[in-house]
Amino acid sequence: MSTPEEEEPAADSPPPFTSEARDASVVEQWDVPSRTYRRYEAGALVVERPFTDAENACADQALADAARRATQAALIERARADLAANQAYLDAVAAGTATTEDAVAQVAALTRQALGFIRLTVGSDLLDQVDALIETAGG
Repeated sequence: MSTPEEEEPAADSPPPFTSEARDASVVEQWDVPSRTYRRYEAGALVVERPFTDAENACADQALADAARRATQAALIERARADLAANQAYLDAVAAGTATTEDAVAQVAALTRQALGFIRLTVGSDLLDQVDALIETAGG
């Protein structure tokens, strides 16, 4: 009997998801939305039960990890836009067209960017603060 490999959800599909492990005649399925485990042998359902505590913890962790990856991707995308905005400000300074208002706005923008960079660099629970990310990145 071969070792089943767990399928990961597609990167662009939002949780919740269902993962499966398969070999020649056995399919094990962990249905996260319903928190139900199913085992099929030769196509017939032989076990269906609610998730165990360990399976619930694993599903919760997978959902948290997916949310963190999404937040990380949003921060990286925002960083790309911020780099372009920062370069535009530096170009205005070099051209002598930057105003005092531009400088004040740039300080606020750099502060928001620093918060995003800290979250991205440190990761972990800071990437769980999606509401704070949206508020600080929006300006």
